[in-house]
Amino acid sequence: MHTDTTAVLTICRDDRYFLERFVQYYGGLFGRNNIYIISHGDEPMVREVAEGCNIFPVPAIETSKFTMLHWRTKNHLKNALRQWYKHVIVCDVDEFIVVDPASGKNLATWLDTAATGTFYTAMGLEIVHLRDREPDGIDQGILGPRLHTQVALHYAKPCIVSRRGKIGRGGHYAEYDQLNMPEFLYLFHMKYCDFDLFVETANRRNAFIEDQKKLATDGKVRTNPKWFADNRADEATFAAFADRPVETGFDLSHIRQAMHDSWEPRGNDLWHFHRPEYKELYKLPDRFAGADVAPD
Repeated sequence: MHTDTTAVLTICRDDRYFLERFVQYYGGLFGRNNIYIISHGDEPMVREVAEGCNIFPVPAIETSKFTMLHWRTKNHLKNALRQWYKHVIVCDVDEFIVVDPASGKNLATWLDTAATGTFYTAMGLEIVHLRDREPDGIDQGILGPRLHTQVALHYAKPCIVSRRGKIGRGGHYAEYDQLNMPEFLYLFHMKYCDFDLFVETANRRNAFIEDQKKLATDGKVRTNPKWFADNRADEATFAAFADRPVETGFDLSHIRQAMHDSWEPRGNDLWHFHRPEYKELYKLPDRFAGADVAPD
């Protein structure tokens, strides 16, 4: 199944669990030799877990421009890789781009014949852990033990690239005036996929912020606000998921239509759609169970 037509580009610091799942999934589909990992801080764990992948180390210096540098680096590497590959997938280490199993294909077999010269946008869904209904662990994969999801258009990203054009900061927008969003293509953001993992990750992020404060000349760190301990409400966040209504079906056609209807220039040659919040949850059809695990 491994081909040399698709590259996968991400960044990682200390997310062992997600990196293990990421390497198993994308490496299993495309081959570890086609995975490119920006290693923030060049941690030994990343080299251990991602053995056989291509590691691009960058120092973990204190900077108030981390997000800008992160995405500037991703854009430059994406442009370099695009010269050698038909497609370049650009995503975070906790993002899994999945083709609906009902199509009879997976991400690799679809991209083997997919048209080029475009940005493909995936429907953005966030897996949420309903602790009272989903007691199983996620050691061997996430989809299956977790099948409840919320629509999160913040993660409906132009994530598969085969043409010139910048991806905007955060990966949410691109320099491309067409919304090419196949109905079978999904991006699952896994931040909320497990309560215990969420708490562990937040603890590490908080510790990193405290370390960076010691290095900063003014004692301040300017990065993702969700990385700060003062902004945490772990129990309340997951309790709120359990209180939301769950749709009986999995019809997202009205959301897709609204995305197309609101498609417009954003500025700086970037394009976007409106991103309202949707209160309902959806339960994924059982066919998605195991879709985030590469076949043997």
